[in-house]
Amino acid sequence: MNKELDNAFIDVRNAFRLLARYQSRVLDIVNYIREQTPYTDMWGLRRYCNVISTRKNCPGDNYANLNVHRDMWSWDFLYNYLFEYYFGEAKFGLKTIEMSVIQVSDDGYYKSMANNPSPTDISTFLPSDESNSYLIFTAGWKAWLCDNTEDDYNRFLHKFLHGSKDLCVYIDEKEHWAITKRYPMQRFSSQKEADKVLTDFGKIVMDHARIDLFKNK
Repeated sequence: MNKELDNAFIDVRNAFRLLARYQSRVLDIVNYIREQTPYTDMWGLRRYCNVISTRKNCPGDNYANLNVHRDMWSWDFLYNYLFEYYFGEAKFGLKTIEMSVIQVSDDGYYKSMANNPSPTDISTFLPSDESNSYLIFTAGWKAWLCDNTEDDYNRFLHKFLHGSKDLCVYIDEKEHWAITKRYPMQRFSSQKEADKVLTDFGKIVMDHARIDLFKNK
């Protein structure tokens, strides 16, 4: 057999095992973050790829009920490229605050220097060693976008990831607010380091919105 091809499939198997360990660690981190807040549940939303929907006309009594087709993105099988963990709503005094943590496994598409980068053509992405991986924290009261020129969160997120600023704060004339900040994943290397991130984001929210978002931070 072709040795080069054999080695390529070894790389594939190693990549899947690395992704499994990575995703397990991210889930631990996100759950830890949520447990430091009053939020008691969370929901998921893919932010980059398309949903693999179900089909109702499977001939085998719903044996294989996922809708797969020729024009699918390869990313459709990898939700964790860009994935939102939505914690929902929690009461802080008289205010109902929403919160999410967004997993950005690779910002290479958003940081691309290509003239016309394509989300399905990784050759147009910024090289891996020049790209970054983040967790983005978002919290808001009667607002969710940190940009009054946008009305779509995916467009806002694209602009935010493409930009150089790590923090975005929006407060309108009615004092409705949204705060978004990104943190490199390296900053969650231990519980002690994660607590430093929670302290930082908690202080930002307290300074701008007078909300104590985290327990004992």
